[in-house]
Amino acid sequence: MHPNADNLIPSRFDTVVYDLDGTLIDSAADMQVAVSRVLADHGLPAITDQDARMFMGEGSQVTMRRAFAKYGRTLADEEAKAVTREFVRYYEAEPMRFTTAFDGVPEVVARFDRLGLRQGVCTNKFERPSRIILEALKLMPPILDVAGADTFAVRKPDPGHILQLIDRIGGNPARAVMIGDSVHDVAAAHAAGVPAVLVSWGYTAKPAHELGAEAVIERFDALPEALGRLAAG
Repeated sequence: MHPNADNLIPSRFDTVVYDLDGTLIDSAADMQVAVSRVLADHGLPAITDQDARMFMGEGSQVTMRRAFAKYGRTLADEEAKAVTREFVRYYEAEPMRFTTAFDGVPEVVARFDRLGLRQGVCTNKFERPSRIILEALKLMPPILDVAGADTFAVRKPDPGHILQLIDRIGGNPARAVMIGDSVHDVAAAHAAGVPAVLVSWGYTAKPAHELGAEAVIERFDALPEALGRLAAG
């Protein structure tokens, strides 16, 4: 990590907003287990770990619709809501069996905390399991707050999801940056007037380099230097 970033970052940014799944944490295996348990209850085969990575990112109901669609099942709205509730029960009962933070995440989050940056998580996962995971991984604190799929009336890619979180943690949108892994993170950030940095290893079918972010990082510990370059302009 480049030491000059520590001087440059606070001059440009006061708030860092993170996506969760595929950005800070590798949660696909636990998601795969919970989704597959619901499928089994409905007489369907399990999905794979790779399926879970591709189906995630737009909230639990979309994940469940994609999982059932793999086996030719199209869910009506009420069915989708019902199986999503089933999934949430399974997932919240055991969200941390396999889930880990990606390499470098705890160190970078701690470093940004020392720099005085406000940090929050904006995710299309429900708020409660997000908090459970962040607290178990000792990332919250220093992460101050979580805006989940059910926290506000809107969620990504609606910019209000990011903007309301920034407001809640006392940040300034003009001095914020979004760190994510998908086109929805970029779309929400840019609609909110916030630059986006993507990780290259996230849960997305399309490569991060093709999604229009201001920067893409190959390792999480490269984030401070990337923000330093953005701050230097």
